[in-house]
Amino acid sequence: MAMNKWFDFIDVVYYEKILMPLLLLSKLGRSSVLGQADSGLNFDHMYMNKPKGVTAFGKFVDRVLLNLPSVQATRARQEIIVKILQNEILNNVALQQKSRIVDIASGPARYLSDFLNNYGQNSMEVLCIDRDRRSLNFGKILARNKPMRFIKADIFRTNKLQKLSSRSRWIPNVVICSGLFEYLEDTGVKKILSDIFKNLDDGGLLVFASQKDNPSKKLMSRVCKTQNGNTWDLFYRNPELFRAWLLNAGFRAAIVSVDRWGMYEFCTARKYL
Repeated sequence: MAMNKWFDFIDVVYYEKILMPLLLLSKLGRSSVLGQADSGLNFDHMYMNKPKGVTAFGKFVDRVLLNLPSVQATRARQEIIVKILQNEILNNVALQQKSRIVDIASGPARYLSDFLNNYGQNSMEVLCIDRDRRSLNFGKILARNKPMRFIKADIFRTNKLQKLSSRSRWIPNVVICSGLFEYLEDTGVKKILSDIFKNLDDGGLLVFASQKDNPSKKLMSRVCKTQNGNTWDLFYRNPELFRAWLLNAGFRAAIVSVDRWGMYEFCTARKYL
C-alpha cells in the first residue's frame, strides 16, 4: 500500500507539476488543459498541423504534441474520411445528383468548405451540427457564401436529427459522424444509429470514425478537460461491435476497418429499403 501511494505521488508530480505547465505554453496543450480538448477548434488545429505557442519554446512544445502518434492518427482520420466522401460526391456528380450532407459534431468542417471549392456549389448542400458556438462561428467564416448551414444543437439529444429533417423537409443522403461515438455509452450510440437510419435517404451513406484505442489516453485522462468540465475519458470499442450495431439498426453493406496505428476504426454503411 505504501508503495502504491508513492507511485501515485510521483504520478501527480509528473503530470500536474511538471507536464501541465509545459502544456500550457502550447496552443494544443493549453486548449486541452483548459477545457477545450474535445472542441472542433482544437481538432482543426491538429488538422492544420502548424505549431503555435507562447514563446519559441511553447511553439516547440506544440510541435512535439502535434507529432504524437495519436495526433498523427487523428490527422489521418480526416484524410480517410475525405477520400470516402470524395468518392461518394463524385459518384453523385456523375449521376447528376446533389450530395445532401449532414455532419454531426462537425466542428468548423473546413474540409467540407474545401470540397465546395473543388466541386462547385451546385454539387453539395451541407448542414453542420455542433454544440460549440465558437467552432460553428469559425465554420461560417470559412464557408463564406457557400451552401452550408451551421446549427447549434446538442446531438446527444437523440431526436434532434429527426426534428431538423421534418422541419426543413430536407433529407440527407450522406451523414458523417467523426469523433462523436467515443463520448457516448452504448445505449446512446445505438439510439443515434437508429435515428440516423430513420432520417437518411434511401441508398444514403453513413460514414463514421470512432476510437478502438489511444496511445495517449493516460495523458488525456490526467490533464485534459472537455467542454463540459469532465476529464477527457473516452469509450473504446471493438470494430465488430459497430458492425453488429449497424446491421441491427437496419443498415447494409457495412464495411469496418482499422487504421495502421490501431487507434481509429472506420465504418461505412448504407440504407436500403
